[in-house]
Amino acid sequence: MKRSILEQLVTFPRIPMFARKSFQDHFVQADQVMLVLLALHWIVATFVTSITYHTYWYGFISGGMITLPLLALYPSFKGTQTMRALVAVGLMLFSVVFIQQHFGRIEMHFHIFIAMGILTLYKDVVPVFVAAATTLIHHLVFNYLQMYDISLFEMPVMIFNYGGGFSIVALHTLWVLIEVLILGYIIKLHIEYSVKLIQSEKQISGLNEELNYTSLHDTLTGLPNRYNLHAQLNFIVSNARRYHRPFAVLCLDLDHFKNVNDTLGHSVGDTLLVDVAKKLLAIVNTNDIVSRIGGDEFIVIVNDFDDQSALERILMEILSLFHHEWVVETHFLRLSVSIGVALYPDDTHNVDELLRFADIAMYKAKGEGRDRFSFFTASLNQKIHKEVEIANDMYRGLHAGEFVLYYQPKVDIATGKIMGAEALIRWEHPLKGLISPDNFIHIAENTGFIVKLGKWIIEETLRMIRRLMDQCYTDVQIACNVSTKQFQNLLLYEELKVLIDVYGIDPQLFSIEITESVMVDYLEATLEMLENIQGLGIHICIDDFGTGYSSLSYLQKLPIGSLKIDKSFVDDITLQGDNSSILVNTIIAMGKALRLHIVAEGVEHQYQMEYLKTKGCDTIQGYYFSKPLCEEDFFRMLQKNGDSFP
Repeated sequence: MKRSILEQLVTFPRIPMFARKSFQDHFVQADQVMLVLLALHWIVATFVTSITYHTYWYGFISGGMITLPLLALYPSFKGTQTMRALVAVGLMLFSVVFIQQHFGRIEMHFHIFIAMGILTLYKDVVPVFVAAATTLIHHLVFNYLQMYDISLFEMPVMIFNYGGGFSIVALHTLWVLIEVLILGYIIKLHIEYSVKLIQSEKQISGLNEELNYTSLHDTLTGLPNRYNLHAQLNFIVSNARRYHRPFAVLCLDLDHFKNVNDTLGHSVGDTLLVDVAKKLLAIVNTNDIVSRIGGDEFIVIVNDFDDQSALERILMEILSLFHHEWVVETHFLRLSVSIGVALYPDDTHNVDELLRFADIAMYKAKGEGRDRFSFFTASLNQKIHKEVEIANDMYRGLHAGEFVLYYQPKVDIATGKIMGAEALIRWEHPLKGLISPDNFIHIAENTGFIVKLGKWIIEETLRMIRRLMDQCYTDVQIACNVSTKQFQNLLLYEELKVLIDVYGIDPQLFSIEITESVMVDYLEATLEMLENIQGLGIHICIDDFGTGYSSLSYLQKLPIGSLKIDKSFVDDITLQGDNSSILVNTIIAMGKALRLHIVAEGVEHQYQMEYLKTKGCDTIQGYYFSKPLCEEDFFRMLQKNGDSFP
């Protein structure tokens, strides 16, 4: 409800709790300023105004009677409304001193108004009201003394040296009251403005604190983030160097965490990460550090351990922590973690290197099968440096045109006719010669370069098909491998569609080979992608079948045309043809039941070929028929190819 002007003038805002401390500090500082001002008044009353009128003793004694008691009371009453009221009385009494020293000259009366204006520094109306009351009392008393010729310090009392009696006092009083209203309103505005300013400052301070906390902590788990961890590690290294104490940096990465997000949603994944953070905090010591530096990766700094055996016990405790069933919402989850360990000072004194070495060791643990820990070693570092060198060299080699495709023929087991080939990449390095994919494909996978390299392989395979068609080989199908990372590229289907149109090939002459891991990790997305790719007329083959997470349900769902038996199973075929090759028999029988084309790779001996033939295998691929050939030799073999094996 809107208040009237009068209510606004006489109603003063209350100081809220959040602003009282700030106002109290201001009151104390204002008291100090006022006491200094009173001391200056005393000096003026004693040495300045007394020179002209020879009122030295009056100014000195009266000024001291005002100033000294206030100085004495300050320690007990500082910051209180009592102190503010006493200061107001003191300032007005100095007005009396100055007026009396100058025998009531009108100019001295202006000190009253100036002093009352100065009191607004307090942001409190009480001192102004007290000052006004003191002024009115002073006028009444001194006017009475003047009328009856009473003297002070042998000086006549003169409130106004030009007379006027109570009429001039009444007029003066009116002006004082008007000033009280004006100053009171100004003080009210000061209070309101100060409260809003303090409120804004507190809000800004709160935001700054929140931003500061957010900049140093992970927003999901509340753990220190990478920046915070780095700062704490620098401090830990300084202490460790000073007191010769070792510590360990543990890099933890949850195994197959992406599956949780993909199958159950990010909400479940986030809840799981929060639970993991709590469990880690619960098992480490109070002076250890647990940090989340991104995704499902955590860093633990272990400070207290006597030797490596003690550290290994801590690591085993962390591993066992993840072996328990995790209940998230309504889901029961099984987890494991891979841990990499770097030691200070054994491995390095540098903070960045400690984190990097722990990360390297963690990937080694993942490569060795996950759910384990691995310590960083110098040889591991050398291996990583070598892989980084190869990775950098691959980028250069691709732009320099050093990669080529070799083609290993696929042969119809019944007729011996070349039905197609698998495109296999080779690296013709200018210094190291021909490099097998075993030496660089896994590095391309780890660095993500496989996506760029895989796109080149697909495009080069389609160019080869175009060249085969130009030479009237219209029944030779060329296959190339598509990695899991390539399948994560949502544009793969569009890229294939465009390239088939660009090179004008028959899509049935093109085949892609994928591994079972693609099906397991990304079943729904894979199913949609494969259906779209099959819709283009492209043949789809499951490569290395039997080595991954084989499932009959997957094979029934996916639009695949071929199964390729892995070389490791073909190697199990013996001259005696005993039960050691039972897996080969099972795969062939399952494939036939699903009406799939069966390809066996890695066939190196005639007895293997004959055994596969008796079991109903359709196509073989391997050194028994031919090793991978360059394009020129492959065309030459096509020309010489007859109806039977050489």
